[in-house]
Amino acid sequence: MIFAITLFMGITSTLAAVLEPMSYYQYTQFQAPLSWEDITGKGLKQALDSCQQSFQWQRWNCPNQDFVQKNSKPEENSPNREDVYVAAISMAAIVHTLTKDCANGVIAGCGCTENALNVPCAHEPTKALEQYEKHFGSGSGATGHNRRVVGALLEKSLEQECRCKQPGAVQGECQEEECVAVLKPFEAIAQDLLQMYDDAIQLEGASSNLKIMWQNIPLDSLVFMQDSPNYCERDATGLWKGTRGRQCSKDGSGSLEERLSCQQLCRVCGYRVRSQHVRTERRCNCKLVWGFRLQCDVCVQLERQYSCY
Repeated sequence: MIFAITLFMGITSTLAAVLEPMSYYQYTQFQAPLSWEDITGKGLKQALDSCQQSFQWQRWNCPNQDFVQKNSKPEENSPNREDVYVAAISMAAIVHTLTKDCANGVIAGCGCTENALNVPCAHEPTKALEQYEKHFGSGSGATGHNRRVVGALLEKSLEQECRCKQPGAVQGECQEEECVAVLKPFEAIAQDLLQMYDDAIQLEGASSNLKIMWQNIPLDSLVFMQDSPNYCERDATGLWKGTRGRQCSKDGSGSLEERLSCQQLCRVCGYRVRSQHVRTERRCNCKLVWGFRLQCDVCVQLERQYSCY
């Protein structure tokens, strides 16, 4: 699927909060026709933020240019592991956004099946996946399989969300609950995709592998074809910068990836770790003085930073 790079620019959020009971006519005034530009833009922004957070301490750290290029090029017949992950997280974010916007009444013509005023409204990722396939296609080969994997993950990522419909006589009690199925937060789905990235299956392009029946590959496994490039080195076209100059961390309280980052980013790539103190200034001890002026001190802090060189 081909996305315009400009989708990352000027993304706005639509507010559709029903504060008071209203008629169906009033309700529909908040709705707008389905805009794939808006849905795709919001979804890709969410996917990029999640990707960069997940790969912050990895040699491939999901740089902006590479993320955009992977989403802009035609369907890849021989994707590497990172191609597959970017396609998966992008699709998941777009479908997640579409599903929630439909359920929240933002988009006209979708939402609760029986009553548009039914609040809360159940999430229906299956219908969103159908719309996604109509717009972007189902894909073929590895791409088609991986899209089915993402779809299956979304369909099983529903959880029950309940609210009290009839409070009880005693405070805190509920006589009748109303529950609907809603998608898990996107962060939880992103974690599942990150695990699938780690466990992805590599298939060779040999003729024997061309006979594999895609439906026999488990729908909880992403597949890729090519080895990843050497992300230690700078890409010739500038899609990634390599690890020279990258900051690493020796913070013992961080994640495992963060604690091992100096080893993975620097030493494994043949670089040394440079330690230096960085002087930063910030406002501190602020107080309101006569004339409603804010008076602050300037505090100087020395922070030890590590980088590859």
